[in-house]
Amino acid sequence: MFDFLKTETVSSTPQQIARSMRWLGWAGFWLQALLGFIPLLVVVTSVLFNPRQQQGGGFSFGIWLAIACLVILIFSIYWCFRYTQLANKLTIRELRPAKSQISRDLKLGLLANLSIMAIAVLIALGRVGELSFKMLTLPQGSTVITPNPTATMVTQGAMIPPSTIISIQAMVNAIAAGLVGAIVAIVLLYQLGQNRND
Repeated sequence: MFDFLKTETVSSTPQQIARSMRWLGWAGFWLQALLGFIPLLVVVTSVLFNPRQQQGGGFSFGIWLAIACLVILIFSIYWCFRYTQLANKLTIRELRPAKSQISRDLKLGLLANLSIMAIAVLIALGRVGELSFKMLTLPQGSTVITPNPTATMVTQGAMIPPSTIISIQAMVNAIAAGLVGAIVAIVLLYQLGQNRND
């Protein structure tokens, strides 16, 4: 389907571009929707069920970045679906949009996905840096005593709460979803560039 290493270029027809847009649009839509489920769940639960926000502490900068990342991810999922609609228009000569319009739409999708990855990396750097700092401040081989309503737990080393691991998984999923969308847009832009007909 795609041969990036071939030196001579073969012109892609609108039907080939439409087929690629339909296939890659659906693949990007479903992969981003599946990968975006955990970030959506984490942001919704941290906004709705975080006791610090309920006590009037307000949202932290990290939560605002996560909400922005999630909004852009939802837009990107919709944009992958829009690629399938563009593919339907490409197959009908009377409805076929201009090559410049398709290129603009693909570049907007690429920009949205690069934004998702950049924001998720910023959040991940902050979270992992904070976690690393906490781990480094503990003496090596220390014992952490955690009071529990039923009993006191004594554990070797530092405790990492499950919510921290889930939030890191959510950031990795957001980065992966942005990567999927960026790859879809880049491949489609490449194939559109092979089309010599405007």
